[in-house]
Amino acid sequence: MIWQPLNLTEVCPTYTPITACSSFGYVYLNLLVQLYGGSRDERPHRDYREPEDIRDEYDFIVVGAGSAGCVVANRLSDNPSWKVLLLEAGPEQPDVTLVPGLSTALLGSNIDWAYTTEPNGKSCLAHPGGRCPWPRGKVMGGSSSINSMAYIRGNRADYDGWAALGNEGWSYRDVLPFFKKSERNVNIEALNSVYHGVTGEQYVSRYPYIDKPSLMLTDAFNERGLPLTDFNGAQQLGTMQAQAFSLSGERVSTNTAFIQPIRYKRKNLTVKPNSEALKILIDENKRAYGIIYNENGNILTAFAKKEVIVSAGSINSPKLLMLSGIGPRDHLEKIGIPVVQDLAVGENLHDHVTFNGVIVALSNKTATTVSEEEVLEAVQDYAAMKIKRGPLSGNGPVNSIAFIKTDPDLIAPDVQFQVDHVPNWREFLEDPITGESVSIFPTGFYDAVLPRTMNIVPKSRGALLLNESNPNGPPILYANYFSDESDLIPLLKGVRFLLSLEDTEAFRSNGAYFVREPLPACRDHVWGTDDYYICLARSYTSTSYHPVGTCKMGPAWDEKAVLDNQLRVYGVCGLRVIDASIMPFVNRGNTNAPALMIGERGVDFVMKYWREHNEPYCSY
Repeated sequence: MIWQPLNLTEVCPTYTPITACSSFGYVYLNLLVQLYGGSRDERPHRDYREPEDIRDEYDFIVVGAGSAGCVVANRLSDNPSWKVLLLEAGPEQPDVTLVPGLSTALLGSNIDWAYTTEPNGKSCLAHPGGRCPWPRGKVMGGSSSINSMAYIRGNRADYDGWAALGNEGWSYRDVLPFFKKSERNVNIEALNSVYHGVTGEQYVSRYPYIDKPSLMLTDAFNERGLPLTDFNGAQQLGTMQAQAFSLSGERVSTNTAFIQPIRYKRKNLTVKPNSEALKILIDENKRAYGIIYNENGNILTAFAKKEVIVSAGSINSPKLLMLSGIGPRDHLEKIGIPVVQDLAVGENLHDHVTFNGVIVALSNKTATTVSEEEVLEAVQDYAAMKIKRGPLSGNGPVNSIAFIKTDPDLIAPDVQFQVDHVPNWREFLEDPITGESVSIFPTGFYDAVLPRTMNIVPKSRGALLLNESNPNGPPILYANYFSDESDLIPLLKGVRFLLSLEDTEAFRSNGAYFVREPLPACRDHVWGTDDYYICLARSYTSTSYHPVGTCKMGPAWDEKAVLDNQLRVYGVCGLRVIDASIMPFVNRGNTNAPALMIGERGVDFVMKYWREHNEPYCSY
C-alpha cells in the first residue's frame, strides 16, 4: 500500500468527544486503506523500467511533480530531442486522492509534508504551541493531489498588478492565453469562451453531486445581492458553485492530466517518484549543471545540459535554493553553507489568512448526516461504481464560494468565503482544534457548515529559514499572521456580511442558523461582538492552503526579487524557479489554477529561449 492515513493515536487527545477519534475512526481509515491505498500509476506498468543513462545526463531537470512541475515536464518532453528528468520527493498518487469527498482525509497522511508554522503571539493561539498546520502535497501531483480542487484563477487586477511592479509579460492580457491553454472545460456551454479553453489537458467541471446545503449557501449569498457569476470570467464579484479540477466525479490532479498520459509513451521523459532533491550543483562560473537527490535512500546525481528548473513549491523551492547556497548571506553563513548568490530567498512568505469558528447549524431536514454503517457503505459503493455518483463524487459544501468588496471603492474583492463541513457541530464546539485536525470523514455528510472568511489581500509578511540544527529537515516557517493588524479589518467586515445570511429566505426555509455559543478559547468574549471575532481569528487561525511569494519575481532594482520576469534566478546561469513561490503578491482566490498558469507561462519562456540559443542564459 502506498497510502498511510493520519495516525489517530498520535493526534487524538486521551479524552475528546470527536467521533473520528473513536474506534469507528480506526475502522473507517482501515477501510480506506484497503479500498484506495494502492495506485493506478503502479498497476499497469509493474515491469516497466525507466531508461538508464550511463552518466544520468538530461537536457532539463525538473524538481517537483506538483501543480506547475507536471505542466513544465509535459511541455518540455513534447520535444523529442530534449531529454527530461522529473523528480518528485513523494510516492505515486494513491487512489484515495481521486475521491473528491475524501479530500480532507488526505491531510496529515504520508502524502502531506505536514509542516507547521512558528508562533508569533498574534495568531494560531489555540493551536498546540501556537503553531498552525500547513499541509503541502508530497506526492505525484503535489498539492493538486490533496487540495480541495476549486478552480479559481484570481482577479484581473492581480496580474495587472504584477506587471505594474515591473514584471513584463505578466499582465492579465498576457497570462489569459496560458490559463486557457491548459484548460479543458466540459461545461463550456454555460460559460464565455473568451475566458475558457476546451482543448487543454486539465479537465475542469462541476461535480455531478451538489447537495442541498451547498445550494442553500449560494442562494443566500445571491439573496444578499451577490450576482451569480463565473469567477474566472469577466466579473469575479459574486457567488456560484465553483467548478473543480475534476471529471465525472473524480479528482484530476496535474499528475493525472499532464504526466499519466505520456509517462510510459515518451521515451525522452524519465519520472522518478520517491526522489527528493538535496542540492543544486553550481560550478565556479555560477552555472547550474545538475542535482544531487535521494532516491529511496540512495544518493544519486543527475546532470542537466541546458537548465535546472525548480518547481518544488513555495516551501521546498526556497529550501532547495538555500541548501545550494542561494539565499540571504547572513543566514547561510550562520549555518555554514557557502554562499553562491546573496538573494532574498524565503522572504515575502504570505498566505490568505482565515479562521474557524463561525458555525451554521442545519435543521434535521437539511443536514446530510448518516449513520456510521451508511458512511462505510458509501465508501464501498463509490469504489465499486464505474460511473461515479453520490455524495463522494462531490466535495460537500467546499465549492460554495463567494467574493465581496468590504469597501465599494476597492478595485477588486478583498474577501472570499469558502465553506467547510462539520460532521457534528456539538462535538466540534467542545474540541474545535481536534475536530479540525482529524477531519477524516467524507465531506458530504454533516450537520453544520463552517463558512470561512478569507482575507485575500493580506498585508502581513513572513519568512522561511532553514533549520539550523538540521538544514535538510523541515524548514522554519514564520507565517506571521496578523503582524499587520489591519489584516483583521476585512475579516471583521466579512463576518458582518456573513451573519446577515441568517435573514435570508434561503436560510429560514432550511432552518439554518448561527450557533451562538462561544468556542472554548473565546468564552470570555460575548458572541457576536468584534472582540469575539478578533479572538476567533487570533485563536483559531487557519491557513487557506495558499502560501506563496518565497522566490519573488521582480525587476533587477527590486532588492527583494529572486527571479527576473522570465523566472531566471538572478546571478546564476541555467536555473529557474517555476511555481507559486514566484508571486510578488498572492492572487485573489485559490492558488492551484494560477500555479498551472505559472507552469505554462514559465515553460513558454524556456522553450522560446532554447529555440534561439545553444548556451544557457545568465541573468545578472
